[in-house]
Parts: sequence; C-alpha cells; structure tokens
Amino acid sequence: MASIKEAVAEKIAALGPAVQDGVVSILVEQVKDKRIKAILSAQNLIEEKQKELRKIKPEQTFGTDNKLVSEYFTKANKEAKVKVEELIAKVEKALGEALGETPNFENLFKVLQNKGGAAPATEAPAEE
Repeated sequence: MASIKEAVAEKIAALGPAVQDGVVSILVEQVKDKRIKAILSAQNLIEEKQKELRKIKPEQTFGTDNKLVSEYFTKANKEAKVKVEELIAKVEKALGEALGETPNFENLFKVLQNKGGAAPATEAPAEE
C-alpha cells in the first residue's frame, strides 16, 4: 500500500513541467483567440463603415430639361463623410500593424474599443 502512495506522490511531484506547459499553452491560445476576434471585428467594422460611406450621397440640382446640373455635399454630409473615411483609414492602419511582420495589436485593440468593438484595450503581459 505504501508503495502505491509513494508512486502517486512521485508522479504528482513530476507534474510540475507538464502543468506549466499546459498553462502556457492555454494562455497562448487565449491570446490567439483574442487576436483573431480583433482582426475579424476590424474587418467587420471596415465593411460596416464602407456601407455607411456609400449611403452618404451628394445633393443634386437639375436643370429645366431634367438633366443633372451639379452635385455637392452639404456641410453635414461632408463632415460625416470625412469622419467615416478617417475612421476607415485608422482601422486599416491598425489592422496593417497587427498583421505586419512584427505584429502589434495594441492600436487595433484601442481603435476597436473606442468604436464599440468587443476587444480589450491591452493584452496580458504574459504573451510577450
């Protein structure tokens, strides 16, 4: 009976590296999942904003012959258009940094958090 208890104690004592590897694997998987969700959220946000941009149409004036004379953006439409274009550019830039040679997800997380995305602002330092 004592030999079984000793064998169990030895096996448990030897679990240290296996437990550590398991924890590391789980933490790495969590960071990977968080990054995947951030990239997908960024792509969805870009798509959504591009649709929004297409809906901002210029005002049109027509001549007496019913032909288009001119098109112009009202001040409100112009401001909305510029705001959406700037947001798209900001998300695309952050996405480029995240998918670059040396991935940096910090700006992507910040952009998504500021725009209502589900990704957190920073990652756990354990990933470094």
